[in-house]
Amino acid sequence: MIPAIPPRAFAQGSALIGAAGGKITVYVRDEFGAPLTTTPKIDLRERGMVGAPPGFPQIAGEGWVFTNLPTGEDYQVIVQAEGYQTAYEDASLPPFDNASSIVLVYMKPVGQKNEFRKPKGQFVLAPRTEKEVERGLKDLRSSKFDSAEKHLAKALQTAPANPYVNYVMGMIYLTSKQVPQAKPYLEKSVSIDPRDARSLLALGTVRFQLGDYLGAIQVLEQDVRLDATSWKAYWILADSYLTQRNYAKGREYAEQALKLGKENAAVVQLLLGEALAGLGEREEAIATIENYLRTHPNDPNIAKIRSYVEALRNAPSPLAKAVAIPVAAKTNSLAASVASPAPVQPKAPLSISAPAPPVDLPPKENWAPPDVDSVKPFVISGAACSLPKVLGAATKNVLQFVSSLQQFSATEEYQSVEIKRNEQLESPETRKFDYLVTIDEPGPHIIHVDEIRNAGPGAGNMLGILADVGSPGLVLAFHPIFRDDFDWKCEGIGEWKDKPAWVIHFEQRTDRPTSLLAAYETASHEYALPLKGRAWVSQKEAQVLHLDTDLVHPMTKIGLTREHFAIDYGPVSFKSHHVQLWLPEDVDVYYQLKGHFLHHFHHYTDFKLFWVGSSEVIGKPKEAEQHP
Repeated sequence: MIPAIPPRAFAQGSALIGAAGGKITVYVRDEFGAPLTTTPKIDLRERGMVGAPPGFPQIAGEGWVFTNLPTGEDYQVIVQAEGYQTAYEDASLPPFDNASSIVLVYMKPVGQKNEFRKPKGQFVLAPRTEKEVERGLKDLRSSKFDSAEKHLAKALQTAPANPYVNYVMGMIYLTSKQVPQAKPYLEKSVSIDPRDARSLLALGTVRFQLGDYLGAIQVLEQDVRLDATSWKAYWILADSYLTQRNYAKGREYAEQALKLGKENAAVVQLLLGEALAGLGEREEAIATIENYLRTHPNDPNIAKIRSYVEALRNAPSPLAKAVAIPVAAKTNSLAASVASPAPVQPKAPLSISAPAPPVDLPPKENWAPPDVDSVKPFVISGAACSLPKVLGAATKNVLQFVSSLQQFSATEEYQSVEIKRNEQLESPETRKFDYLVTIDEPGPHIIHVDEIRNAGPGAGNMLGILADVGSPGLVLAFHPIFRDDFDWKCEGIGEWKDKPAWVIHFEQRTDRPTSLLAAYETASHEYALPLKGRAWVSQKEAQVLHLDTDLVHPMTKIGLTREHFAIDYGPVSFKSHHVQLWLPEDVDVYYQLKGHFLHHFHHYTDFKLFWVGSSEVIGKPKEAEQHP
């Protein structure tokens, strides 16, 4: 039994274009994520429509809810509040009755430049979209920019709000030197996911190349906070700060770029020399630039750099603005121009600019969602979280799940994809199963969870080189038998699919044997897997809405480097028993095993639930009542 994650899929249904019954919930926060101290005015308008708005919102908890909206339409949310800029956010309702959408609006104080809004959730691509992205990346690496653009345009049709897809499209334009066209895609990527360092670096590069130095500083400061090893970001920050005559910052970041980038960033010594000159440290500046000349005697612009050094050496004291030597990006060419010395304030430097660092091609899309410890989920500030209370309520629900449910069956749609070493994505293989799960508690400290597909036990009929089973049992991390094997932490109140939820982190304890909650089985041995994870537990019902798990560390003995499970749970109602159980609805599984990258997906419908002495057939799980 081994946990992991496949691509996310969505239940199909009949379109109800223009049908009523949809709702949009709006949450309004200040630039730091805290509730406003003033009451906002919130309007909702259907795009392209002229006339009265759809109505006034109702206050529900910390949100404002517009109800009875036509579905299959695009909307614009307009928020006004005293002391803040008017904010505009787009929203859309899928073409299904009772569709819902949530909008988070972050208000910026009057006079403040735009800040990026926080992410809402995970960003997993469906296989078809993933394949278009991989084809686009392959063409990009071969400099087939037109073909790459076409593939990403197709991906954007199905995933317009995916930050990675927007990032890759931006990188296609940036790499092909269509810098202005790259900007909107990279800004959208960062606005959706402002914690992705690669997108921040790309956007900072674009703004720098377009001469928006303050804009470059804004995003690159965030980039180096997230990735302290980003020497290219430090490089561009140093150059950007020097354009603002902030020589202290220019020196600090130039030194960081040189420390981290080493020989790759050697030309940054020119920036460091300018910063030192600006700080009045002329001799140190000359020594720094001459050191670069000694170690790079074949620089094609060596004569012009020497002219700059001589101009710096002969400049009167206090320094006069005498020389400007811009170094063109890419070609590393120096165009020197000498101006007549003119008295200026002390510490005014001679000016030199080094080439911007080369643009890296984007890496292939993360074949799995990020590790649970590499990202911090959005939580609303100021909401107190009682871990004993939340954990106790969730445990109670899991105990009821085990004691009440003997077994359940469902129709399972299964898909397997392998990403090859050449980074191509194989065509997905699909299969449909009659799926049965049995839960047995033979002893006081033992729980058995078994899966049967068609006539075979476990996963004998599953596709691919590795079968993942056991996902229904992962929620048992909350069960007393397994719970004490983990350290638990409540990270705050967030949301999952429009429902407010407590965000709970757990990790295998180091002072206990590895839990038997998950294991990797071979023909001769079973290896217990050390797990960590994060669960979104509904605020009202204390039901697990979503669960992510990862390995605490790679299992090198068996060649298992990565295993990630992402499970969405849906409510199934027992009308005759007046109770509701939450069962796995979508399961995404990712494995990195002995050089193989695997992506599995499971989708469950048509539940049939068995109680002791009775059974009941349940159709597709219906969405539980939403409570903002």
